[in-house]
Amino acid sequence: MTRTLLVTGGAGYLGSRLIRDLAADPAFDDCLIRIYDNLQRETFHSLLDLPARGRYQFVEGDILDGAGLGLAMRDVWAVVHMAAIVRTPLAFGPPGWIEQVNHWGSATVGRAAAEAGVAHLIYTSSAAVYGPVDAVAGSPISAAHPFDESAICRPLGPYAESKLRAERELLALQAAGRLRVTVLRLGSAFGWAPAVRFDAVANRLAYLAGVGRPLTVYGTGEQRRPLLHVADASQAIRFALTHVEQVAGETYNVVGENARVLDMVAALRALRPSAQVRFTEQDVLTHLSLAVSESRLNGLGWYPQVGLEAGLAELLDHLRGFVPLGTESWQEEGA
Repeated sequence: MTRTLLVTGGAGYLGSRLIRDLAADPAFDDCLIRIYDNLQRETFHSLLDLPARGRYQFVEGDILDGAGLGLAMRDVWAVVHMAAIVRTPLAFGPPGWIEQVNHWGSATVGRAAAEAGVAHLIYTSSAAVYGPVDAVAGSPISAAHPFDESAICRPLGPYAESKLRAERELLALQAAGRLRVTVLRLGSAFGWAPAVRFDAVANRLAYLAGVGRPLTVYGTGEQRRPLLHVADASQAIRFALTHVEQVAGETYNVVGENARVLDMVAALRALRPSAQVRFTEQDVLTHLSLAVSESRLNGLGWYPQVGLEAGLAELLDHLRGFVPLGTESWQEEGA
């Protein structure tokens, strides 16, 4: 028999990696992978050259469209809900739009799944829901003692706030016995995927190194970010899908390492020794640190596999052939 797995946001950054990894994972050999995405970022290339062994369906739709979601939920066994307006952890944006999509759109996904009798929904939330460690006055939480899942959340900005409200909407369905839900609070994604993004700090620095521009560091560079390679994020989602009885109704942090910005710079300069570094005091929010503990999920047997330097090296390999401005060696015609 075929199980249908619905992936909302399946054409996005993480989604473009997950839909390929699902096809390669023997645990999902019996699965039809149904991708639901509005293609707002025009990531059509996410749907190209999918693995031959995979079985796919694509539904172009929006998570605010309850009728469309109802159709997409037909015969679905499980949902991986990733569709969202994505922002870096401390970035701000149009609050109404972010709230509408991330919060109320997620509520619409949850209700549609419950009404369709879906067995399990995995929601990819964000470690940003905790807020920066620096903002907790008098707290023992620090970059050295990061937030675990029992910590009080103090989200900063509309993105983090909307992700936390979405968690609460979905877990309310779990509490009411209408749907089994697992919340995965993912760290800041980095690394190569077909629909790669370059807005978060690790990928942004890799992009700068790749095209020969100075690596811009805001503040001292001592601030930390909870990083997670996209391959490890994909593996965590697949782990949750295959351990439903253990993870249903629970919330887990999913992080590879809490790395300093200076650690990212050092890893890139080890790979590209010619890379220059520029420090600036602009954008003071980026001076804050975020750090979370992944020990709870480790206790179930999930561990990250891709380290910072290996992940950045893979990304740089896709940014090859660039020569920094001012270093060209021109050759006269006929010389």
